[in-house]
Amino acid sequence: MKVMPALCLDLDGTIRYSKRGIYAKKPEDYAIFPTVEEIIWDFKKKGFLICGVTNQGGVAFGHKTPKDNERELEFTRSLFEKDPFDMIQYAYCMEGGKIFEYSYRSLLRKPYIGMLVKCEIEAKKQEIIIDWNKSILVGDMETDKLCAENAKIKFFWAKDFFHLEDI
Repeated sequence: MKVMPALCLDLDGTIRYSKRGIYAKKPEDYAIFPTVEEIIWDFKKKGFLICGVTNQGGVAFGHKTPKDNERELEFTRSLFEKDPFDMIQYAYCMEGGKIFEYSYRSLLRKPYIGMLVKCEIEAKKQEIIIDWNKSILVGDMETDKLCAENAKIKFFWAKDFFHLEDI
């Protein structure tokens, strides 16, 4: 077993954006922000486990399917010269959704820490203990910030962490 801090990254609005506006219609609509790859790799080289954590409530509302999400994640990973992610966790559930199996409150969804718990479980399977005291969550929404606060880990706004205000 080895101990590693985690760099937990929201996806939409943090590392990737839709070239179509707010919502992507297909995987090819996504692009990653220019500074993202280099900065993520800097953290990976410093010994951080790289974890994606993304709410995907569009599934709960029928805007896309779990299979669509899997294709989007695969495409997003392919946008990197070399895929830096050790894992990506996602939450489909959202209260008020139209698709029954996803229309309920879930502790996986940020601002709750369920996806971070899933990261910890997945890391243990890889014989890694996540050092949450040295871990970071980066996001672009208040729910990301609240998730970090709930988990008692350091939080950075994506625009600051990835220098997106300069773009």
